[in-house]
Amino acid sequence: MSDQRQDRLSADDAFAALGNETRVRILRELGDVDEPLAFSALYDRLELTDSSQFNYHLEKLLGHFVHKVDGEYALARPGERVVEAIRSGAVTGDPELERTPVEGRCSDCGEELSIQWRNGSVEVFCGTCESRWDRSWGRVGSPDAAESGYLGRFPFPPAGLQNRSPEAVLRAAHVWSTLELVAVSAGLCPRCSATVDREPRVCPDHDDADGPCSTCHSSFEVRMVAVCTNCIASFGTGAVSGLLTAPALYAFLFEQGLNPLAPEAVDAVDGVLNDYEEEVHSTAPLRAEFTLSAGGEELTLLVDDDLEVVEHAR
Repeated sequence: MSDQRQDRLSADDAFAALGNETRVRILRELGDVDEPLAFSALYDRLELTDSSQFNYHLEKLLGHFVHKVDGEYALARPGERVVEAIRSGAVTGDPELERTPVEGRCSDCGEELSIQWRNGSVEVFCGTCESRWDRSWGRVGSPDAAESGYLGRFPFPPAGLQNRSPEAVLRAAHVWSTLELVAVSAGLCPRCSATVDREPRVCPDHDDADGPCSTCHSSFEVRMVAVCTNCIASFGTGAVSGLLTAPALYAFLFEQGLNPLAPEAVDAVDGVLNDYEEEVHSTAPLRAEFTLSAGGEELTLLVDDDLEVVEHAR
């Protein structure tokens, strides 16, 4: 049977409970096993010398981060999330990946790409093409001016860099980012699971003839911006990447043999989702048309103020 307190912790109390090295070690040790541990087994794993102090710290975690089940201890879901965050490197990691050439090819010009890891994201560059964006909104103190050829960024936890070549990092980061955008497209925050408010942003004076528009700092006339209604997460991308739950778009991609979640398809999928024709018919209400190309075929999507596809044609 479960023996645990059910009191909900305030944010201050939750972080205070974690503000001790022994308590964090308890969580990590419980995360290393597949079954609950008895008091003595958990105590022995920490190699401590004072059982009363150990019991004191364990009690501070019990009921919220740790559950006691049939006299043994296991991680509760909040405890699991803490261990997951630690191991992802999201709260502890700051790896180094300087700008490095990769085997991936630019979907616009076919030339070699390069990547770097910075502020929790894999940033992608082409040495030949014009930038898609002249600002990076994912950097500390953002928006920050981006270097020439900046194609965008993929949010990616530090642990994703472990045991991967630069090429594999790019492909994994692309898939990770696509999964996040699928959630956002469905109105779901991928960070906390709350709802997100999505809206299209139309540049009133768009001109990307000589690189990113000086007004919106983007090559996209219509962008999607999404903000979580609960946490601080926000997302921004070209409008088509915000339509990843539209059946017509998925059908089109798969008919061309392009799986947006397959690492080997990231170059081709990137080209389809970021190199398309835009036409804004009206802004109030919004009616914007996007024409995508792949494999000699075309798909046209007409969207409204809610970024919903109201018509599509092949």
